[in-house]
Amino acid sequence: MNDSIKKDILSLLKSAIDILESEEEGDLLELQELSNHVIHNASIFQDEDSISMALLIYSAYKIFARGKDKNRIYSNLTPVLKQAKADLARDNLESFRKRVKNGFKIIMTIDSEASIYLEELLDKAKLKKGAKIYEHGISIARVAEILGISLWELSSYIGRTNLPEYKTGADMEKRIQLARQIFGLK
Repeated sequence: MNDSIKKDILSLLKSAIDILESEEEGDLLELQELSNHVIHNASIFQDEDSISMALLIYSAYKIFARGKDKNRIYSNLTPVLKQAKADLARDNLESFRKRVKNGFKIIMTIDSEASIYLEELLDKAKLKKGAKIYEHGISIARVAEILGISLWELSSYIGRTNLPEYKTGADMEKRIQLARQIFGLK
């Protein structure tokens, strides 16, 4: 595992444990912010461990949001996250990954609809990734095709973001000059 990924996951686990142990009403907002951060990192690193952590934290957040048994999350998930953190700190990746899988089992026993959240998160990640690819100049139709998502969904998502459709400034001027040269309109 890459050192920056390891450092980020350890920081994430510390934050998640702190949030779960606080047992305060503000937990939902903090967990939502943490899950958003993790989703962002998972889309950057695109490694299995970052994605697994993103899914686990997002699932815990969704369970909080749905008002499920929070005490079961506190009492069952927190020890598993602590053990996973200790395993990762000791570079015991095999045990770390087993703990994460155990975390998913706990989530599924608390809320049987958790698999829906996971699908929702994966769809969200695809849209974010698609927007980033589109931002680098690949056509929106091609991006949708590559990622296996509908053009409508991707267009709708990009329309809600602040991505510029065309870059302005010097790049635009260079493009216009090139087009004039090509067509002999100088």
